[in-house]
Amino acid sequence: MNSTEFFSRRSGMTLAGVAAKCHKPLALAIGVFDGVHLGHKKLLAEVAAMAQELDAVPVALTFDPHPRAVLQPARPPVLLVDLPERIRLLQNAGMAMTAVVDFTGSFAATLPEEFLELLLEQVPRLAAVGVGSNWRFGKNGAGNVELLKKYAAQRNFKLAAVDELVMDDEVVSASRIRRLIAGGKLDEAEKLLGYRYMLSGKVSNGYGIAGTHLDCPTANIEPAAGVLPPDGVYSGIVEVDKVRYGAAVNIGVAPTYGRAADSRRRIEAHLLDFSGNLYGRNVHLILGEYLRSEQCFASEEALKKQIFKDVEQIRNWVKNK
Repeated sequence: MNSTEFFSRRSGMTLAGVAAKCHKPLALAIGVFDGVHLGHKKLLAEVAAMAQELDAVPVALTFDPHPRAVLQPARPPVLLVDLPERIRLLQNAGMAMTAVVDFTGSFAATLPEEFLELLLEQVPRLAAVGVGSNWRFGKNGAGNVELLKKYAAQRNFKLAAVDELVMDDEVVSASRIRRLIAGGKLDEAEKLLGYRYMLSGKVSNGYGIAGTHLDCPTANIEPAAGVLPPDGVYSGIVEVDKVRYGAAVNIGVAPTYGRAADSRRRIEAHLLDFSGNLYGRNVHLILGEYLRSEQCFASEEALKKQIFKDVEQIRNWVKNK
């Protein structure tokens, strides 16, 4: 296997492509970086600092799909964000570029030493590498920081092995954040992420009820990735083409209309003071406060009255943002 095959990518920037575009040495931050939370940002800040010191370009090297989806296909993780959002967050965290490695079964079977040799072949001017202190790589996770230290000394690149970030006596991790969001603890998740949790997705056809029956048209958002909080009504902000609108958000199965045949959980957002067609468009939804549980109302009139109250409450929330 040559390095071009090893670091191939069906879409996105390859490591070779990044190295070719840069006229300076590279400082690589290596990891999955799902969610780009505060723990990740600790590592990314260290790499950015090394890049500045060494007059290098800070670059993130990430993997897609998530390694666990390949190594444990029966239990694939639910990602916090999709790949385009991950790349955007990495850029916001100080990375000049992001290279994406297509994580496959053959990639997972590569010996640690082979991985490092091919990495160095792809980046002949490697100035620095930053990884988590517990990072494992190569076949059966046999590669570790000790092996990296040997290569750093032999090949003359700087290495930072960054300890995990601990908050409230627990390591900050993507799995911890997933649990918090699924449990409805959005404020706690925000503290670990460093930003309010956001879902990104495309607007598709919904039931067609909200606009025709309730005078409250909604966008049915199908997220490309992400963890849903418990069913209920939330305040929110929907971003369309970089313009933000306050939104009343319902997550659940619309029990008032008895859609037993289609019990999929849906995200429906009513954008305040918006007019236009959103079908097929990509939007971002920032989840705000939980307002109430999803209810089965006795009549459409009762539901309309409650929606009016929800909207007024959300307008007040938006004013304070």
